[in-house]
Amino acid sequence: MEQPSVAQQVLEYLKRKPYAHEAIEQEIVNFSALARQAAEEMRIGNVETVKAALIRHSKKIRKEKKNREKKIIQLLQQAHFSIKNKIVSIHSSTPLSVDAIAYSKTPSGYMYFLDEQNAKKIKQKHINHWLAIIHIKSSINIEQTPGVAAFILSALASEDINVFHLMDCREDTFLVIKEYDAPLAFKALSEKLRV
Repeated sequence: MEQPSVAQQVLEYLKRKPYAHEAIEQEIVNFSALARQAAEEMRIGNVETVKAALIRHSKKIRKEKKNREKKIIQLLQQAHFSIKNKIVSIHSSTPLSVDAIAYSKTPSGYMYFLDEQNAKKIKQKHINHWLAIIHIKSSINIEQTPGVAAFILSALASEDINVFHLMDCREDTFLVIKEYDAPLAFKALSEKLRV
């Protein structure tokens, strides 16, 4: 079997190293240091050849990121965002008959998200209070647009906002966060979409 070229090996290496890929996208990589590390891991003797392949691939990686991000921003600029506060979450091992805003079934049970007022009638042990839901209503094109969830989660993580639950079904995306994070979350997302 023919040995893949150094360029092909470097491309495969970058696919297995998301942190290196991210550093290249952000233009914060030291190519000499990365080439030495990659050459050692791939057992390639010529570090300069690895460095040259990294630099060539980096141009393509940055261009692809820019195009992908542009598509995501265009899609999300057309979406409708809303935030609902005074939400509680209920985890149950069995289905419940509740008026939920959103719910999901997982192998470990059911997660329900409902208005605080509706939750008062329910006798459950696992009720979490003081939550909010960000609802993003986008076009059906979201299904063919890779990276939308990563873009949103990255924008929120950059502000130290934790997403406790993410539900996505076709055009509807629901992000469950702490209620006190809701104003900052909305601001962070709207700033990311202003270009």
